Amino acid sequence: MKSRAHVAMAATGLAQILALALTLSGCGSNEASHGAQAEHGAENAHGAEDGHGLGPASAEAASHAPAQAAAHADPSHWSYTNQAAWAQFPAGGSCGNGHEQSPINLSSAAPVAEVPDLNPRYMNFSGGFVNNGHTLQFTPAANGSVLTIGQDAYNLAQFHFHAPAEHTLDRRAFPVELHFVHRNGAGQLAVVGVFIEEGAENPAVATLLTALPHGQGDESATHAEFDPASLLPADRAYFAYAGSLTTPPCSEGVRWNVLRTPNQASPAQINALREALGSSSRHVQPINQRTVLLGV
Repeated sequence: MKSRAHVAMAATGLAQILALALTLSGCGSNEASHGAQAEHGAENAHGAEDGHGLGPASAEAASHAPAQAAAHADPSHWSYTNQAAWAQFPAGGSCGNGHEQSPINLSSAAPVAEVPDLNPRYMNFSGGFVNNGHTLQFTPAANGSVLTIGQDAYNLAQFHFHAPAEHTLDRRAFPVELHFVHRNGAGQLAVVGVFIEEGAENPAVATLLTALPHGQGDESATHAEFDPASLLPADRAYFAYAGSLTTPPCSEGVRWNVLRTPNQASPAQINALREALGSSSRHVQPINQRTVLLGV
């Protein structure tokens, strides 16, 4: 006979799958925060990838923004070189025992479904660009940039980079992945993931590279102003799934939306990003019983 804990876990998994189906049909749901990393962590707001049914994110996760950003500012907290140690993350971390962890491998053979329209309405803004010891993160000083997924609206909290890409597509790893971390009024997170491949020079990446912080921590943050929409590909087809932050504490409840079509940057730009980032990606996690849908 199964224990009550096993029965509860099974019931929870079924509820999450049903919630994901309802969300993608337009009923609406939201995300956690890679919040503080809101990837970095936010993942920092990775915290919150940083994306991650699509249940509400915990207050801790809702940090892919401010809270985890502070934790990530101290490189002694955790390391990409020893990801097995993340399971010992204190205070309820899910890195070692979660069942809806991110990143995952995405398949071009994923079921095509009617999912809510993904509509990033990003405006020109300025803000701080910082190397927090785990990622390069840009946090707008103030902006009206909003992501709508169907009827659900999320404000842009920050964006950050990972190298190599955290998600894989048909087992292929792109050289860089960009995470736009958003949060709604309830503190729930939604992350838009963008693969970056070698190709034409990218004007937005060029602007960021001119403001590349050379030191770690907020005191080394630089200032930049640009149009974030130029970091997105024209094709808005995306993979939708329920996941987690991709950095400790790996909180689940993140609404992940990974664009199928990569954006481009020149080989020199990609090399500059990879040199500044170092190895900054979490290992691919099991999909388990989750459903991944492709909306075109």
